[in-house]
Formats: sequence, C-alpha cells, structure tokens
Amino acid sequence: MAITRNEIGIRFAPPKTDRARNDIKAQISAKAEELALLIHALVPGSREQSEAISNLEDAVDWAHNGVDRRLVLPGEQRRVLPVLAAQAGPPAVESAPGPGEA
Repeated sequence: MAITRNEIGIRFAPPKTDRARNDIKAQISAKAEELALLIHALVPGSREQSEAISNLEDAVDWAHNGVDRRLVLPGEQRRVLPVLAAQAGPPAVESAPGPGEA
C-alpha cells in the first residue's frame, strides 16, 4: 500500500509534549524499565539478554511514537493535510514501430 501525503505528515510531525501525552509515555517507560530489570535479573548475561532489552527499547519507542502521532485526546481534532489532486505521470514514450508494423 502506498504511503499517503497525510501519513507522511503524521510520521514526520514534531513530537507532542503536552502533559497528558507525557504522563502516558512515562507510564509506558516505567513498565518497560520494570520488565528490562526483570530480564536483566533472570536471563543470564548473553546476546539473548541484550537483544531482549534492545527489542523492548524498540517497543517503547514505537509506543511513544503511537502516542505522539495517533492519540487524539478529548477536545482535539486530528490534523488532516489537504489532499493534492493526483499528478499526471510522466509523458508516454512512443516506441518506433516494430517489423511488420506501420
């Protein structure tokens, strides 16, 4: 599926830093830290331990991005970018007639 102009606007918008979103992200981070400490305590020091904690960090990053990009709080409206008219593609290239064509 092609990425829309609106989706690009959402993905590259600056993070929102209002108190409600920061509180949600702090809750996510606190629980993730708790899980990371549990993994550190129970899984022997190894590549697997490191990967588990790194992937947990990735999950937190994605969750924070979801809060910044997708969460619509009460009283807010989702910002929608205007849709541009479909642009015409490149001009058609005419090919020379092949053998037996006129």
